Amino acid sequence: MAAGKERSIVGAAHEHFLRHGFSGASMDAIAASAGVSVKTIYSHFENKEALFNQVMIAACTDHLLTEQLPSDDALEARFPWFANATQRGLMEAGLTYLGHLLSAEQLALYRVVTQDAARFPELGRQYQKNFAKGRTAILAAYLRNLARKRNWTRRDAMQDAALYEALLRAQIFEEALQGLLSVTAEAIEKHARSASKIMWKFISSDDCR
Repeated sequence: MAAGKERSIVGAAHEHFLRHGFSGASMDAIAASAGVSVKTIYSHFENKEALFNQVMIAACTDHLLTEQLPSDDALEARFPWFANATQRGLMEAGLTYLGHLLSAEQLALYRVVTQDAARFPELGRQYQKNFAKGRTAILAAYLRNLARKRNWTRRDAMQDAALYEALLRAQIFEEALQGLLSVTAEAIEKHARSASKIMWKFISSDDCR
């Protein structure tokens, strides 16, 4: 029973903190959403800061990833594009990256992390460790696999992943974050297509010099 109540509290708090941030989230509202009293919340969590930390560290965790990056076989089983060593595969890898990055929940999470990082420095570290580095590592694994299949011997997968990530995030992420862009499937595909075209030209021509 106690574990069930705690899950309800954390679930309700997750929604309120992502929507309103730390300062804007009300413990009364969280309690109402969880169907418990504020006193019950404080019987599980010492204070608002403790609840916020637990909720946000869990939210920063990318549940696709474990302590170690999944094997190439596991990534291929999850992402059909992982085995596609073509520009199309590169674009689809970008689509997957952008689809996650620009989801409503991830945009809300990023806003909260940046807004409250000074007060809760662990948030920034957790976000960087559990989301940012993990997604970059998936791109790197794909690009390493791509180079191997293409016999491109001069490539550095981590550097290529950082570059591709920068191309994917350029402009569209900031505009989405600020509410200046309507995040649609069409907008994401157009951007991924453009970024992959530039990236493909760079990695294919640079390796042949």
